[in-house]
Amino acid sequence: MTTDRTQPLTTVRLVMEPLRVDHADEMVDVLADPALYEHTGGTPPAAPELQERYRRQVEGSGSEDELWFNWVARRLEDGVAVGFVQATVEGSVADVAWLIGTAHQRQGFATEAARAMLQRLASTGTTSFTAHIAPGHTSSQRVAQALGFERTEVVDDDGEYVWAKGSATSVSR
Repeated sequence: MTTDRTQPLTTVRLVMEPLRVDHADEMVDVLADPALYEHTGGTPPAAPELQERYRRQVEGSGSEDELWFNWVARRLEDGVAVGFVQATVEGSVADVAWLIGTAHQRQGFATEAARAMLQRLASTGTTSFTAHIAPGHTSSQRVAQALGFERTEVVDDDGEYVWAKGSATSVSR
């Protein structure tokens, strides 16, 4: 699977920019609310920590067999960063994630951004998708359902259920 990771994704209301290290300066504010970590654990990152994380993500996995895709989601109307979407792709399978800052939730941004990511990945050969969602994280479960994912009975090492969408050629439902 190959795709140009330098190209943005655009939807009706959002543009997803390929991740850069300098995104950390504004994303630290988007990720600052401790409520974001209620289901997943962890704490809001400090700017230096986020810069280092983004540096590693931009560098990639170092393996041709495992590609990392990361996009910062912004509102088209004013350029404000609202969250991110990301994928780890191995062969034709992508493990995906989405996160929208609490100030921008309940507006459909997660579904819109994730759908654009899935469409891009599907257009370049990805046929199966997985997402890991904590029990009780109903907002992420709703996003997954809107994208056509189904919860499996597989539980990962973090206690999250694996949700799956198989052999995807289109993510519209």
